[in-house]
Amino acid sequence: MKFSLAAVLATAALTVAQRTYNVTSALAPGQLEKYKCLTTEKWLKNFGIPECLHECTRNANKKDGCAYNDFACHNINYQVYSDIIEPCAFPPQLGGNGTCTLAELGAVRPKVADAGNFFNATVYAAYAGRHCKVRLSVSKTLAIIADEVTVVTTK
Repeated sequence: MKFSLAAVLATAALTVAQRTYNVTSALAPGQLEKYKCLTTEKWLKNFGIPECLHECTRNANKKDGCAYNDFACHNINYQVYSDIIEPCAFPPQLGGNGTCTLAELGAVRPKVADAGNFFNATVYAAYAGRHCKVRLSVSKTLAIIADEVTVVTTK
């Protein structure tokens, strides 16, 4: 059986994920306090997540293979999570079936990016030693991380 170089490279590109974070931003004062013991309902209520994303978020948190309130895992499991939430959230003009407007999606994007950066950098620091009553998927998260390239920036 012969394989073309393009096919091999395309397959490799699909299977190698990359965990990227800015350590300076992730460890800025207040970040750990902001995300400590984060749960789905706390995220939806306290972070100004638009109503159009509430059921999409709950659904994605149930279906990506991570524990429901495990934001470290949801973040590390980015591709699976995105494949679930984006069609639900994105309006038809972006290829989805959601009701969010571009303005709502634009407003939530920096919040998602900040949380993603924090959890990429710290993984379970927001849950560790805090007596959080949150079920976690540590083995799944660490298995995903083990298969990824990690890129750390400071600026």
